[in-house]
Amino acid sequence: MAGDSTKEVADLVDLPRQTIWELARAGVLDPEKTTSLQYRFSFQDIIILRTAKDLIEDGVRKSRIHRALSQLKSQLPTNRPLTSLRISGDGNAVVIREDNRLFNAESGQLHLNFELTENSSVIASLAQQSAKSEKEEQLTSDDWFDLGVDLEAVSPDDAPAAYRRALEIDPTHGDAHVNLGRILQESGNYEDAEDHYRLALQLDQDNLLATFNLGTLLEDLGRIKDAIDAYKNADQFADSHYNLSRLYELVGEHDLALLHLQNYRRLIDPD
Repeated sequence: MAGDSTKEVADLVDLPRQTIWELARAGVLDPEKTTSLQYRFSFQDIIILRTAKDLIEDGVRKSRIHRALSQLKSQLPTNRPLTSLRISGDGNAVVIREDNRLFNAESGQLHLNFELTENSSVIASLAQQSAKSEKEEQLTSDDWFDLGVDLEAVSPDDAPAAYRRALEIDPTHGDAHVNLGRILQESGNYEDAEDHYRLALQLDQDNLLATFNLGTLLEDLGRIKDAIDAYKNADQFADSHYNLSRLYELVGEHDLALLHLQNYRRLIDPD
């Protein structure tokens, strides 16, 4: 019987076996059972478990994870698995990202993080005032880049302008291209995002982050073959192998999927 044992999966995703069993019993996972009643987990199960681990690290209670994922699974069409959703944690809520909006996984309502919204406007104002305290012509591209990084944490809508200013001063600022590309990608502006990733790669063809991000963008666009090529060029990242394994499984290349899953395991746990 194909699939990984509970121990193998626990080692791979770094979750306690008890948590894995709880998710299986809650119906979130679809493991097969051997004749000795041992679970064997599929690749899709592993993806869901990795999502659950991310939610736990985001501070979401396990009981809420079980409830939200179970409810989501019961409401989805049979041809749309949980792995097709972008699931993340926000405070103690499980949220779904779709078309640059966040929905509460349990209620289905549009999700807003009011605590962050209230604080971010104040902090963003302070960050912008800090930049204005110096004459703008004295600010370097790195100064604008650093401001963009600060604004991303508290006022994301203002960050692109800082990255664009950095690029006006220095069009060869690769990190600004990458960060601006990521923001554009997250907002659904894939064409401009791709342009910035490729500009970063023209400046440095070994820019692994630009290569990996380009892979995620191409995957978002459904350009699976191009995404695979990009991930292969960023094979120093463990997540590149994870994504390659997932995509090869998607296109029916099971041997390659297994190979890259093994590479992923080796990179996250070299011992």
